[in-house]
Amino acid sequence: MKLTETQINDYRENGFLIVDGIFTEAEVQGIRDGIHKIDDKPMPNIIREENGAIRSVFAPQTIREEFNWLYKQERLVTPTQQLLNDPSIYLYQYKLNNKKAFDGGIWEWHQDYPFWHIDDGVKDANMLSVMVLLQDTDHAQGPLMFIPKSHKTGIADFQYKAHLTGENVDLENSLNGDLKFTIKNELIKKMVDQDGIQPGIGKIGTAIFFHPNVYHGSNANISPYDRNTAIMTYNVTSNLPEDRKEKNRPDYICLRDTTPIQPDNRSIHEIIERTPVNVS
Repeated sequence: MKLTETQINDYRENGFLIVDGIFTEAEVQGIRDGIHKIDDKPMPNIIREENGAIRSVFAPQTIREEFNWLYKQERLVTPTQQLLNDPSIYLYQYKLNNKKAFDGGIWEWHQDYPFWHIDDGVKDANMLSVMVLLQDTDHAQGPLMFIPKSHKTGIADFQYKAHLTGENVDLENSLNGDLKFTIKNELIKKMVDQDGIQPGIGKIGTAIFFHPNVYHGSNANISPYDRNTAIMTYNVTSNLPEDRKEKNRPDYICLRDTTPIQPDNRSIHEIIERTPVNVS
C-alpha cells in the first residue's frame, strides 16, 4: 500500500495521519486472540493491573508470531518508508496497550521523541509511530488526541514535577501515565488556541501514523469497552541510539536489533496456529 501525495503532505503538515481500513476485522481478531494466549508467568516486559490483567506488553513480537507478523506488514512498512523518505527502517519499539473499560487512566500531554533522544541517545527525530486500533474507538474510550502542527516546534519545554527529580525518576516514569517529560501547560494552551485538538478515532483496523514530536495525550476511558491498541515505532538505520553500555534502557524498551525490516506478506491465518516465538 502506498500513500498518496495528499496523505504525505497532510502528515507533514499536521504531524499525524489517520488511514481507515488498513487491517480487516478478521485480521485484528487474530491479533486480539494472541493477547489472550500470552503466558501468565511474570515477565519484565509485561505490565499488569493489580488484578493481574494485562495493561501493557512491550516487545510482543518476541512472545507470539501474531505480533511479529503485524509490524512487518507491507501496509505499514511502505507508508513508513515514504513518510521517513528512507527505505531502510527497523523496529525501534513495540507495545500493546489496553486502556480498561470504566477506569482506564489518562496520559498527560507529551512528545515521544524526548524519551528516545534523552534516554536512548537518538540524534534525529526522523522516526514515527503507528497505532493500530484493535476495536472501534470513539471519544468515550479515551482515544489518543493530537494537537495539529505541534511537531514543528521541536522538543518542547517540560512541565516541572517536583516528585520526579534526581533519584525519584525511574524506568516506570517512561511507561506509565505519570510521565517525566510532559509539556508545559501554558504551551499546550497556546497551541490548542492556535490549532485545536483532533482525536485519533476510527473503526477497527484503522492505522494512525504520528510524528515523534507531535503533542499527544489521552483522557480516561469512561466507556464500558476496553480500548486496545498496538503501537509500533520505526526508525531509520542511519539514526541508531547510542550504546551507553550499562546505562542502556532494557532491550524491550529500546530494541537493539537494527536489521532492516523485510515485509511479511503471509496471511495471518497462515501463522496464527504456529508455536509462540521462542523467548530466550
